[in-house]
Amino acid sequence: MNRGLLVGRAVCQHRARSEVVGRALAQHRAHDALSVKHMVALRATYSTTPTPTPTGRFVLPEKYANMIRNLLQPFVPRYQGPAIGLAIYTSCTTYPDFDAFWLAQCNMPHTFQTWFSTTSFYVWMAMVRLRASPHAKHYMQGLIDAFFRDAEAKMRASGVTSGRIVNDTLKDLVSSFKGTVMSLDEGFATSDAVLAAAVWRNLVPEDDAVLQVDAVVRFVREQLSMLDACKMEDVLAGGFKFGPVMGVAGDKAGDKETKLSG
Repeated sequence: MNRGLLVGRAVCQHRARSEVVGRALAQHRAHDALSVKHMVALRATYSTTPTPTPTGRFVLPEKYANMIRNLLQPFVPRYQGPAIGLAIYTSCTTYPDFDAFWLAQCNMPHTFQTWFSTTSFYVWMAMVRLRASPHAKHYMQGLIDAFFRDAEAKMRASGVTSGRIVNDTLKDLVSSFKGTVMSLDEGFATSDAVLAAAVWRNLVPEDDAVLQVDAVVRFVREQLSMLDACKMEDVLAGGFKFGPVMGVAGDKAGDKETKLSG
């Protein structure tokens, strides 16, 4: 009896194992069938043509672009200053009456110092207009740098090769330029009489150049009014042009002197 029970139990256990193995085989076959269907679907959609890479520039989202723009905005005028200063300086050096008025009527010698004094005068007028800009500090520095680079180039072109002489001369010119700007600023802010005194000391140091000094004072008021009427964008681009000193064309300072003496 005991042997028969043991055999029966063994048969039952074998059948149970067979059922478990059968269920495992069935699951495996079902999984294989799904895998085959998946592979067939992949083969149907697969292409041997390489996937093209996206073309064009990467576009930063507007949110982050605005953040970066706001961070860099305070530094933009500093890096734009040299280019803007050069554009303005180019307009300052194209005044039309260097020979006709400053040399001929004011009896100034045709020297480097005369060029520097008269150009300082036009640079000063441009600086007066630039002070209305919120970034005037950077723009005026660019203008002054362009002016003194040109001055150094003219000195070297005239045959001065000693670096020590060039540097010492530039230091003297810087002091002279500062004095001219301060004098003209004081005259512009106070009265025509003070402005005339500044013009006489810094530009036309002739005892009998009363009419010429008067012409320059009127010229300052007219040209600053012209610059004030220009848009700041045009000024920064150098889109302005100084006119001739009143008295050069038409009613000249020399003609006035002749009429008065007659």
